[in-house]
Amino acid sequence: MKPTCCLLLLLAALSMPGYGQEPLSAYLFDDYHDAVVYFRDGRKSAEKVNYNLVESALYFIDKRDGQVKVVSNYQAIDSLIIARRTFLLDGNTALEKVSPAPIVYIRFNASSKYKPQAIGYGLSSELASVDAYSSASFQGIRTDLQGKEREVSKISHDYIIEKSGKRSRFSNFKQLYRIYTGHRETLEQYVAQHELDFNDVAGMIALCRYAESL
Repeated sequence: MKPTCCLLLLLAALSMPGYGQEPLSAYLFDDYHDAVVYFRDGRKSAEKVNYNLVESALYFIDKRDGQVKVVSNYQAIDSLIIARRTFLLDGNTALEKVSPAPIVYIRFNASSKYKPQAIGYGLSSELASVDAYSSASFQGIRTDLQGKEREVSKISHDYIIEKSGKRSRFSNFKQLYRIYTGHRETLEQYVAQHELDFNDVAGMIALCRYAESL
């Protein structure tokens, strides 16, 4: 491979955002980050936010009282820029836009279960009962969770490609091949030749661009 090609590949890799989370963290980011929130009515606002993968919920620190709250009206939000990464909200599900042409999004998924609760004598049980409650407040819901905490066992992602205003999700190569009916064999050869890993975001974007060119 020519030196120039190597340099371009290196720069592309460095420019890609990171997709790792803290081990067993329910949140996309390790802390609350400054974000610019764009609303559908044209307004924008600077907020500190984080996204809970388990709950599919956008959390923010209310500037008026410093309380952590969860967004209650997702329909009002058009998009967010968090740590130089662009997110749209599909319902309350955050989709990260990772490619403008073709338009490709990532949807994050978290597998979790309730942490076992102590029941005495150093033992624990996943069936132990605890209370949780939330209280409504203006522009958001203040969450006051007691007891049960979620333990994340796995964080993964799938992809969504937008074609002619329609979004199609794929969680494996076979599902992507079905989106590009008639080019399955060509795409299979591309994947094999490049030894492509489904979790390689840059590689998957390149694959979608190649599929669009066929």
